[in-house]
Amino acid sequence: MPLYPVVKELVHRSNPSDVLPVGWRPLAEDRYLISVAWPQGHPFYARVNGDHAANLIGETIRQCGLLLAHAAYDVPLGHHFVMWDMAYTREPARPATALGTHRVEVEVACSDLRLRGRRLGAMNCDMTLRADGRTVARGGGRFDIVSPAVYRRLRGAQIAAATQPVQPDPVPPAAVGRTRVMDVLLAPAPEPAPSADAPFGRWLLRADFGHPTLFDHRNDHFPGMLLVEAAFQAANATVAPALHHHTSAKVAFLGYVEYGHPCWIETRLRPTGTPQLTAIEVTGRQNGRPVFSALLEGTSAQG
Repeated sequence: MPLYPVVKELVHRSNPSDVLPVGWRPLAEDRYLISVAWPQGHPFYARVNGDHAANLIGETIRQCGLLLAHAAYDVPLGHHFVMWDMAYTREPARPATALGTHRVEVEVACSDLRLRGRRLGAMNCDMTLRADGRTVARGGGRFDIVSPAVYRRLRGAQIAAATQPVQPDPVPPAAVGRTRVMDVLLAPAPEPAPSADAPFGRWLLRADFGHPTLFDHRNDHFPGMLLVEAAFQAANATVAPALHHHTSAKVAFLGYVEYGHPCWIETRLRPTGTPQLTAIEVTGRQNGRPVFSALLEGTSAQG
């Protein structure tokens, strides 16, 4: 059966080079196959030591969920998606040549479909990612869908006040596993007061609002996938000068991260019971409350 084509609007991207799915087809009721092309030489989705970019898996999960909501379940373009959580496990790092092709097949099972009136209002997506016949990751996420009118009621004051403020200077790119200043999402922050649960590391969230991938369309808050990338960078900064190659990620989005208010990014090391395994808990706090969290388990190695 041929694949249905994918246009950039279905995955909420403006730049065609940032679109990962290239085709999709149904397999059975609420089950789908999506063909994804992981980019080569992309300035943001860059490999580290031959490992496929950590943020590609999360972005693949996000785009595949958006694609199916629109193409398979008839959610109109212009509706807003609120992701509550995302989790996945992936293979340890391996040389780039081991992947062979950059084409990834994603098998998706959709469940817990909830309607608001006649429209899809929420669903879970569980995904298996395969390349060259080998499973490279398993994971998924849960999201709600709201109409433009409902979103305006939820976010009206914030939409009107969503100006992008001047950002603090970033930490050096190498400290977070990056090479370009524009990709760095952390700024230095003062050390917190000593306490029994003091964080291992602490930074301020910052961003380049002209970034062509992270801000390819207007937002009234920091995008969720930017927060995921900030968590990866905080994990790298925690083990610097080594890099943290995570093999599992569990992310929870607890609220909107607003412009104009400082968001503190904190990391804590958590026990794993395995000497070779490092677990780093990342928490984002804004206005005195947690707004997102991530638990990244993996290994640390020199970059």
